[in-house]
Amino acid sequence: MRIPAAPFIALLALALLAPPSWAQEQGGLGLDLTTESPSEQQRFDMGLDLRPTNPNADLLPRFALVGLHAPERAGAQQAADWLEALSRGALSSAMVAQASELQETRERLADGYDAAVRCAEAACFAEPAELLDADLLTTARLSLEDAGWTLRAWTYDRDRRTVHEDVVTGRNPGDEDFLNEASAVLSRRLTALARPRAMLTVNVNVPQSVVKVGERIIGVGNVQVRVAPGTVPLEVSADEYGTHTRTLDLAPGARETVDVMLEISGPPPEGPPDESEASVASARKGPRTSILKRPAFYTALLGLAAVGAGVVMGMAAKDVESRAGDADGDGVFDITRKERLDAQSQANLATALLVGGGAVTAGSVVWLVVVPARSAPASTSVSPGSSGGASTSLHLMVGGSF
Repeated sequence: MRIPAAPFIALLALALLAPPSWAQEQGGLGLDLTTESPSEQQRFDMGLDLRPTNPNADLLPRFALVGLHAPERAGAQQAADWLEALSRGALSSAMVAQASELQETRERLADGYDAAVRCAEAACFAEPAELLDADLLTTARLSLEDAGWTLRAWTYDRDRRTVHEDVVTGRNPGDEDFLNEASAVLSRRLTALARPRAMLTVNVNVPQSVVKVGERIIGVGNVQVRVAPGTVPLEVSADEYGTHTRTLDLAPGARETVDVMLEISGPPPEGPPDESEASVASARKGPRTSILKRPAFYTALLGLAAVGAGVVMGMAAKDVESRAGDADGDGVFDITRKERLDAQSQANLATALLVGGGAVTAGSVVWLVVVPARSAPASTSVSPGSSGGASTSLHLMVGGSF
């Protein structure tokens, strides 16, 4: 029996034209890969990213779209489409990473959100950028101006602390070409400004040490932080320890680790010095006290003056004694009785001055030397007895007897 070939040819044609089962399943899930920019479709419509994982994604500069200010009603009605277009344009180049979503941005800025949306100057951008930890931050305004519907976008570069303005005009807020042009302009702006971050890791031996990069405190103890590339000063410090400073030259996309060893700059933090160290320290500090402020210095001067006066009087009495004989042999002393009695009184007074002055001087010297350094060996002290003996010997040698 002859079977017609037409039905088999028709079945074969249907099999060739029918999509495979996996494609039918994708169509059933709503996944559309026919768009010219599949990554954008996946990122913004469904939140999927089928691109290979970027190992340096954590080094991308962080971007935040704060919001859109649309004072006219027609513009406000299209605000959602504009925010989506601007977000798509900002992230389409894959040169930046999203710092926060719109709802999260509003919540984090709280009461300052309305002012941030209307911001167009670096002075009012700095605080929102710090709160969002955004390296690049954009606000926009869609309004009807003399040239027609105009979108103005202000992008703040936190590294350089500058604001860049982009202007796009269109026929009406809902024009698709207008939206796409604004999206492309923002994408080009962020591509020009984006610089990969540098990852800095600081390991320090003191857990309570404070780590600063430039004027910014980035953490305490061991820290890891994303910083802007370039030449930056690093400072690590802690109480009772020395300060470590150095200058780092960080290239875009670099990962650098710095190990810091702080050294103790003062007494050990666990307790005060022991008694022996304290006594040595006090002994060293004692002699530094001004000697002019101590009474013993002046009593020593007074004792030396008394000794000097005793020496002078003793020499005068000695001179009288030398003339007390009968030099011319006439049987009469060469000095009168009064001169002899005065000389004897001077000799006695000289002895008293020598002994008293010597004792006062010796005592004062002992007070000056021994008392400030009580921990010094006894052999370094001056014995009062020895000084008194010297004074007595001086009296016996100078004073003489009658």
